[in-house]
Amino acid sequence: MVHAHSDQAMNDKKKEAAAAKKARKEARRAIRRELAAESTSSSAAHDNLGLPPTATVELAASKSNAHRPLPAPPQHDSSGADNNTTICLFYQYKEPSWTAKEHKAALNGVIRLATEHRITGRGRCAPEGLNCTLTASANDMRAFCYALRSWDPDLFDGTDFKLEDGVSSDKRFRTFTLRKVDELVGYALDGIRAPSLNRHSGTHLEAPDYHRQMQRKDTVIIDVRNAYESDIGRFAPPKDGATLLDPKMRTSQDFPKWLNAPETKEQLKNKTVMMYCTGGIRCERATALLNQITDAEPDFKTKGVVMVRGGIERYLKTFPEGGYWKGKNYLFDKRMEQAPANKSAEELEKDVVSYCCLCRQTYSRYRGQFKCGKPLPSTGLACAVPVIVCDRMECQEAATSEPHRLECPLCVRGYQTPETAPDLIGQKRKLGLIGQGGTDVVTGRKAGKLTSIVGTGSSQCPIPPNAPRRLFVGKLPLTITATKLRKSFLQCSNVRVQNIHWITDHTTHAFYGSAFCYLKSTDDAQKAVQALVDGRNLPLCQEYRRKGGGKGRRKQRRMACVAFASPSGGEDTEDVSLIQSMESPCEGEYPPMGTL
Repeated sequence: MVHAHSDQAMNDKKKEAAAAKKARKEARRAIRRELAAESTSSSAAHDNLGLPPTATVELAASKSNAHRPLPAPPQHDSSGADNNTTICLFYQYKEPSWTAKEHKAALNGVIRLATEHRITGRGRCAPEGLNCTLTASANDMRAFCYALRSWDPDLFDGTDFKLEDGVSSDKRFRTFTLRKVDELVGYALDGIRAPSLNRHSGTHLEAPDYHRQMQRKDTVIIDVRNAYESDIGRFAPPKDGATLLDPKMRTSQDFPKWLNAPETKEQLKNKTVMMYCTGGIRCERATALLNQITDAEPDFKTKGVVMVRGGIERYLKTFPEGGYWKGKNYLFDKRMEQAPANKSAEELEKDVVSYCCLCRQTYSRYRGQFKCGKPLPSTGLACAVPVIVCDRMECQEAATSEPHRLECPLCVRGYQTPETAPDLIGQKRKLGLIGQGGTDVVTGRKAGKLTSIVGTGSSQCPIPPNAPRRLFVGKLPLTITATKLRKSFLQCSNVRVQNIHWITDHTTHAFYGSAFCYLKSTDDAQKAVQALVDGRNLPLCQEYRRKGGGKGRRKQRRMACVAFASPSGGEDTEDVSLIQSMESPCEGEYPPMGTL
């Protein structure tokens, strides 16, 4: 009798599982029929698009795969064919962010799934989410995407996996690399500085609607990519339509400063703001940043902030002739560039406005990893923006033997990035995104207060009533240089170190990893302190091995720590100390090695 009941229960479970599987299959078929119907409705697709009747509009290509089954793989996916590779671009933000333990589990989980499904490519895994560019066979890639959805349905069921089948096998990555990082996009908006996507993210428009929006006059459109990407391709709205704005970014960290500039706000005020990037990930944070600023500043408002769903990549697949796009879409995989599929080489050549940085002939291909060698006046460091060098032998030889001659268009024009970044922490406190208890809604972490500096392994250090402009920096790598230290302060808090005094042993005069850094003002010193308290670290660390055997021998990373260093005496004493440090033999590009 017991066995009969057990068999009956098992049969019921099997029937329920079979019914659920059948329901899912029917749902996928229904969605595919819906997509097929959308792709055939060509008459509606051309409404108000301003395109010739013969132009092709692939409506199905503009649709997101989020909460839908992925497109079926090609029927003939032979492993021996030359075009047997599928490329997948996807990103997924997580809010609230993963904890340190969850972040590590996510990193290991994605690596495990990629290994199981023979995935190659590269990605970035941060507490705020995941961003990947992957290659594999068509079936393996879809199996990996579905495995991600099964692993964390609440998160990855809403992911838009952008797939391209039939890519040449020489475009496939050899290995899979997933980097553990603090931020998916280098806006310097990691940690509690990050604007909330749940509250402030912009509106997604599908490619046809985004195309129509470019026809409206009370609209501005912002390219949130780096300047070198924009040089080889960008949107060109119609004459009486939107106004294109180029932030002229050397790196993504320039965007918050450009957005905070008064002249930028004046151009955006009372306008519908459109943004675009390669695949959409940069627009997520960029639109949220703008919406947070307008929400926090009563005198600065827009009519709305929108972005194209799936980025330029989906737009060009929706409009194979290019639509309002001119040139090429810079890609971060082995394809290097994406061009409209139905646009001829002659027409594409007419769109080229970029040129070789040496001979000034029109050219639109980045090859050779050449970079601008001109020093920036603000830092004294090389610009390092990628530059175009054509394939002429004279230019290739000159670029290799004389890299100082390479100069990007921004340096040619003498363009300097605005210096003032918005007070993002203050805005979030004002808007209630950091509660009274100090907990940030984006990260779930508590925001620090300007009462102490905490570095990894360092102790609490109270700030004096009259904060000095001298900072003590400890636990530095012994291989540190003055240039690296100055650059780390710029990256961390956008402040400049005027002078550095290496602290040495009184007897041996050797450097043991500490220095005094003199900033321009006490405001700059407090700004650097606040950035570190708010969760940003100086990008300087040293690796060492713990004592002991077995697991105790693992490598550890020890971050630099910072504290205010008040001189003995008043402000005059600090000035004397500064002069002495400038004349000291310890001052130089490299710390002193000491005497035997």
